Amino acid sequence: MTTSALLAALFIGSFFHINLGPDVKAPLSYELPPAYTAVISSDTVSSDVRSGLRPETMWWKDFKEPVLDRCMEEAFHQNKDLEIALAKVQQVRSVFKETRANQRPEIGVKLDTTRYKRLGTTTGLDDNETYNSLVGAGVANYEADLWGKLQKATRAAKENILAAESAKNSVRLALASQVAKTYFSLRGTDKQLLAAETMLKSQLSTVELNRLRYVHGAISELELRRSEAEAASSAAQVSRLEITLSRYENSLLLLMGREPKDYVSRDIQRGAPLSELPAPPDMPVGVPADILRQRPDIMQSEFEYKSALANLGSARAAQYPTISFNGLIGTPAGDPSDLLTGATGWSFASQFLMPIFNSGKLSSRVKQREAIAQQALAQYYKTVQTAFSETSNAFVAKDKTEDILKYLTKQEEVQSRAYILAQDRYKDGMTSQL
Repeated sequence: MTTSALLAALFIGSFFHINLGPDVKAPLSYELPPAYTAVISSDTVSSDVRSGLRPETMWWKDFKEPVLDRCMEEAFHQNKDLEIALAKVQQVRSVFKETRANQRPEIGVKLDTTRYKRLGTTTGLDDNETYNSLVGAGVANYEADLWGKLQKATRAAKENILAAESAKNSVRLALASQVAKTYFSLRGTDKQLLAAETMLKSQLSTVELNRLRYVHGAISELELRRSEAEAASSAAQVSRLEITLSRYENSLLLLMGREPKDYVSRDIQRGAPLSELPAPPDMPVGVPADILRQRPDIMQSEFEYKSALANLGSARAAQYPTISFNGLIGTPAGDPSDLLTGATGWSFASQFLMPIFNSGKLSSRVKQREAIAQQALAQYYKTVQTAFSETSNAFVAKDKTEDILKYLTKQEEVQSRAYILAQDRYKDGMTSQL
C-alpha cells in the first residue's frame, strides 16, 4: 500500500469510532406507586389528570390575585438567583460549542517571517548581505475520533446543558413557591398585627378603667397589676409581629430583586382581603405518582448522571492511541510581493500517538470518572427519595391543615357568639365592662 493510500484510508476511517462504553442512559427507576391517594384504587390514574399537571404550570393564577401576579412577574425578571441560573445555562451552552468544535477540523492561515545574516564564508554568497524569508500558508488540523473520546466529551457537554436547564427550572419553581408563601405570610401577619393592636387598645382602656376603680377602692392593687401585665404582654406581641412583618417584607423585596433603597420604605402593595380570595385549588384525586419524574431537581440529577457516564467513556477512550492529520499549503518568498506569484507547495501528514507509560495518569483519571459517576447515581436516588418524602409530607400537611382550618373556623364562630352574648349582658346591666 502506498503512503497516499494509507493516509487516505486513515482519514476516511477517522469518521467512524468504536464505542468503548459505558452506554449513556438514565438510571434504573424505583418502582412507583400508582398514585398519591389516601386509598389507592385501580381507577385513580386518569389521562386527564396526567396531562393537566406540569411542574411549570402557573398555579398561582388560580388565586386570582393581581398583586401576587405582579410580584411573580417582577421576581422572574429581577431575581438574582434566577439570573445566575440563566447565566449558567449560557455558560454550559458555550462549553458545548467549544467541545463540539474539537470534533471538527481546524483551518487557519499563518505567516512566518524571518530576517537573517549568514556568518562565515559561504561559496557563491555575499557574507555581508542580509536575507529575508517569508512563508505564507494555509494550515488544517484534524484529530481522528476512533475511540469516541471527543464524541463522548460532546455528549457530556450536551447533558450538562440539559442539567443546567433543569436547575434553572428548579430555581424558577422554588422562586414561585417562595414568593407566594412569603406574600400570603405577609398578608396573614397584617391581619394578626391588626388584631393584636385592637386587643392592645382594648386592654389599655381596661387598665385606665382599673386605675380609676383602684383609686376609688373598688378593686385591689392585684387586679390592677394583672390588667397591666396583660397589656404589657399584648404590647410585646405587637412588637414581635412588627418584627415578623418587617422580615416578610424584606424577604419579598429580596425575592423580587428590588434595589437597596426600597428596603428603607418597604412599600409593598397589598391586594384584596384574604377573605375575598378564592380557596386554594384542590389537588385532583389520583395524581399519578410518575409525574414526580418531571420535577426539575430529579431531571437535573438524571442529566448529571448521564454526563458523568459520558465523561467516563471519554476518559476510557483517552487510554487508546490518538491519530491526527495535518495539512499545509503555502508559498515561500523572499519578498512580500512574491507571496501571490511564487511557487506553491503542500504537505499532508498523519501522527500516531500511543500512550505507553504515564505513571498511571490515564488510569487514575478513569477511576476518578468512575467515582464521579457513582456519586451522581447515588445523588439521583437520594433526590428521588427526597422528592417522595417532600411530596408525602405535603399531602399530609394539606389534609391536616384543612382540618385545622375547619376547627379554627368553628372556634371563631363560637367566640363571636360568646362576644355577642357578653355585649347583650353588658347592655342589660347584668355585668360590668370588665
